[in-house]
Amino acid sequence: MIHLIPFQAIALAPAALVEAGPESGIGAGAVALLLGVVQLIVSLALFTLAVNNGIAVVSKMIEGLDIWAEIKKKNVAVSLLAGGAVIAYTNVVSGGIAGMTKGLQSLVVFDIKNGLSAVLGGAVNLIVALAVAGLAISWTFKVMDKWTKDIDEKAEFRNGNTAIGVVYAGILIGASTLIEAGVSGVSSGLTKFFTALFA
Repeated sequence: MIHLIPFQAIALAPAALVEAGPESGIGAGAVALLLGVVQLIVSLALFTLAVNNGIAVVSKMIEGLDIWAEIKKKNVAVSLLAGGAVIAYTNVVSGGIAGMTKGLQSLVVFDIKNGLSAVLGGAVNLIVALAVAGLAISWTFKVMDKWTKDIDEKAEFRNGNTAIGVVYAGILIGASTLIEAGVSGVSSGLTKFFTALFA
């Protein structure tokens, strides 16, 4: 399943954070609201970063090709590639957002130890995810270049070959789904480590 950061943040923040329970009182509700707003702002900032980084990585891999100029010329192949890269980037990064959401939910109900562990685990996971997302896109291009020695991908994208755009977008999105699962495993391990550290 593909997660886009802003939508996930909008969907998860109210559900996860305001679920403090009626017994928690108005103070917990105010904390939940504040943490939800902070998380939403962070998520939107990360979405902007993901879009910029996703397109920047594609531009670097297809040297000499101006992504936005090609999109302006209605080059569908390049548009599919750029869209796939952005979805792949946000998909990988969403694991860190999900980890932080769980931590914030614990903080709202004043489970400080588990909350801080989850937030720290999610934050470290987010840093790892941002680094891995760019590497994954670059690595995909290098692997495909070796597998398709009889195809000049740059020329095909420049010529607007929609088929290659579809294939590359699909590969990027598929790879990101698997990588996101791996990155989430790192988050879970980090959360357990921080919980043991705070114990």
